Amino acid sequence: MGTFIALIGLLLATVLVAAVGERTGLPWPALLTVVVAPVIFIPGIDTVSIDPHLILPIFLPPLLWSLARRTSWGQIGSQLNVVLTMSVILVFLTVAALTATAMSMLPGLSLATAMVLAAAIAPPDPVAVDAVAGPAGIPKRITGTLQTEGLFNDAASIVTFNVAMAAAVAHGEVDFGKGALQFLYTAIAAVLIGLVVGRLAAMFANSVPDSVIRTAFTWVLPFAIYAGCEAIHASSVIAIVIAAVEMSSRSAMTAEDRLTGHFFWETVELLFTGVAFGLIGMSVRDALGTAGTHIWQAVKVGVVLSVVAFAVRFVWMWVLYKINQKKHHTNVSPLRLQEVLLMAWAGMRGLVTLALVLAIPASATSYHHELSVIALTVLTCTMVVPGLLLPWLVDKLDLQNGPAGDKALEELNQRAFDAARTAVKQHGEEYAPEAYAMMQERLDSIAEQRLQDPEGSEERKAAFDRARAGAARLQEVALRAASRELQLARRERKYNPADVDAVIADLDRLILARDRKALTAPSSMREK
Repeated sequence: MGTFIALIGLLLATVLVAAVGERTGLPWPALLTVVVAPVIFIPGIDTVSIDPHLILPIFLPPLLWSLARRTSWGQIGSQLNVVLTMSVILVFLTVAALTATAMSMLPGLSLATAMVLAAAIAPPDPVAVDAVAGPAGIPKRITGTLQTEGLFNDAASIVTFNVAMAAAVAHGEVDFGKGALQFLYTAIAAVLIGLVVGRLAAMFANSVPDSVIRTAFTWVLPFAIYAGCEAIHASSVIAIVIAAVEMSSRSAMTAEDRLTGHFFWETVELLFTGVAFGLIGMSVRDALGTAGTHIWQAVKVGVVLSVVAFAVRFVWMWVLYKINQKKHHTNVSPLRLQEVLLMAWAGMRGLVTLALVLAIPASATSYHHELSVIALTVLTCTMVVPGLLLPWLVDKLDLQNGPAGDKALEELNQRAFDAARTAVKQHGEEYAPEAYAMMQERLDSIAEQRLQDPEGSEERKAAFDRARAGAARLQEVALRAASRELQLARRERKYNPADVDAVIADLDRLILARDRKALTAPSSMREK
């Protein structure tokens, strides 16, 4: 019962802290971790205890799905270099640097165990980055690059973690050749699974008329994908991301689907992220209790590993900045020195690091009790402190005046307007002959006659109803044509899906408002 009460308290704290974060401009996940950590030392307050092996299966599938559904094939295609350079190469470089550092600071630590710790710390967490970067006001181009990196980098780190863990538990040598083959297998298998499942899921969703069932299906699906991939040792991270993008690109979603789905997944992401970051704060008590007299040595190791991880990331961001500058890239980051610093600062570790470290068995290393303190120190140095300072850093770097200041929203709105106008010209005569030619003048005239003669002829009433119905039909044609045009734009590489989704959301609200108005119209008018 104590755990249940603690969980409810954590959910309530999530909502309250998120509200405070919205008012103050501070990233609420980092703020929640700071709030929860000292509270758990109050006598009588229980912590939420979850098996470390269940942390990723419970939290990662829905949070990954929620993030992946916001991107598109166009976005991924335009940032394939990000997937390769940041989600794969940077992870392996960070693992190598952290492994060497850990072995130098912890006497007697084997190569395999050092790689286990390094693989857990290496990848920035997609949930942490997205939850913290959004409220901080980072430009969408930079956020898009960070999100793309976060969606795929866990695959490289988890494969490295598993290979090194097998060697550490067996007290043997790390088989790098086997690890490379395993990485290729997990990635290729995951891509195939994601494509097949995503396409089948879209077919199922398109065949079900009920919006609630379709939304519930998307809730269950990521857990099923995770379980299936774990059974055949494929990358569940990549499979979930690919399936979410494939399903979103092929589903014939209505305005209601998009709006209800958006609010549903925003709620899920808020609560799951809150519990996940609350678990990080609650882990402090257990970590301090098990570390014993070696706590300050563990804190020192954690600080040094954090600095090394930041340094490697900063150097790599600078290399990518020079490459982007030389090749004149405009749709990725970093493109300026300010962005190099920001993206290095935004390499936040989170839930994945905590779950992997807690999953290391005691038989793998004599430093088992210190590992939790090391992990929490890294989380503090790379997520809590940077997260709270991120709004200040964004303001100081003056990022809004950089290359990100394009006119994507204006261009998208213009495309939607042009599509709507074309549709009206093409279908006006067909759908609304009474309304197409000088519609507004006729409506005003008929309305004025009805006011002067409420009991006017049936012919005038019928003409008015036909004209009004024609105007409503033209409005529907225009809105749906604009929505279709934006759906096409969402697949293009030149647009950020977040920009397209913002414009589509405005159209969806107009479509739903029109539909509700049509339902409440007199039956005689609906029959026209």
